[in-house]
Amino acid sequence: MSEPRDMNELESLTPDQVQARDAVRALARPTPDPGFRARLRQEFVSGVIESSAPSRVLTIPWHRTAMARWGGVALAAAGVLIMVGLMNAAPGWHLERIEGEGIVIVDGRPIPTSHADQLERALSAGAFVRLPDEVAIEIVSRGQMAVQFSGGTEASVPNPPGHWFQRTSLAEIRHGEWRVTTGSGFRGARLAIETREARVDVVGTTFAVICEPTGTCVCVMEGRLKVGTRGGPGPVEVTAGHRRYVFADGRPEESAEMRDTEHAPLGEFQQRMREAMGMEK
Repeated sequence: MSEPRDMNELESLTPDQVQARDAVRALARPTPDPGFRARLRQEFVSGVIESSAPSRVLTIPWHRTAMARWGGVALAAAGVLIMVGLMNAAPGWHLERIEGEGIVIVDGRPIPTSHADQLERALSAGAFVRLPDEVAIEIVSRGQMAVQFSGGTEASVPNPPGHWFQRTSLAEIRHGEWRVTTGSGFRGARLAIETREARVDVVGTTFAVICEPTGTCVCVMEGRLKVGTRGGPGPVEVTAGHRRYVFADGRPEESAEMRDTEHAPLGEFQQRMREAMGMEK
C-alpha cells in the first residue's frame, strides 16, 4: 500500500486500511540471497541470462526440410542441364541458296520459293521435304555441314550434331539426290543416311547420294565413308574418288570409280559451302 499523498487522503482511510498499512510497515525488509546475486551478476556480464519460463522453439518437420533442400538442388541441377543443352546445340539450318521457282512441300505444307524466310523456318530438323524438278535448295549449319537437295528430291532434314553429345545425325532420302560436305565442327560426329535399299555412315567427307529406280549410288569426292545394304552384311568402306552401288533388286553391291558427272558439281558445291560454313576456301 502506498503512502497517502496529502492529509485529505490520510483522513479518508478506513480503520481497516490504517491497520493494514501499519502491518505492512512492520514487516522486515527482505535481504537478497548472496548466491543468487553473484550468479545473476555473472550471467549478466557473460551475456547469458537463463529464463525461468520454458523455451519454445518453432520446428519444421524433417521431411519438409528435406523436400525443400532437395527441391533447391533439383532446381539448380535443372538450370545447369538447360544451360548445357543450349551450349551443346549446333547452329540451326540456314537456307543458303534457292535455284529455280516453284512450290516446295515441307511436312505436307506448300511453301512458294519466293517466301524464303517462311521456307527457312520450316526447314527444321526432321522435316520432310519434297522439291519440284525445277527447284534445288542448299542449307547450311555453320561449322557443321551443308546439304544440297537437287531438283525432284524427297528427303528429310537431318539434325545438326551437338558440340559435345548427341553427335549422331539422321536423315532419309526417298528419291532424288543429295550432295553433302562437312565442316570442322563435324569432326568426331556421325551422319547416318538411309535410302530404300542402302545405309550410309558418314564421319566427315564430301559426297553425293543418288537415289534411282535401280538402286542407290554413293560417290565420294573427299574423305571416306561406309555403305551397306539395309538389313544386310556389314558396310563397305568407300574412299575418295570411288563409288558404291546398292541395287534395288537384291543383286550384289558394286564398287567402281565415282561418276564423272559428279566431279564438277561436288567440287563447286564444296568450295561454295566452305565460305558459308565459316571455313577458308
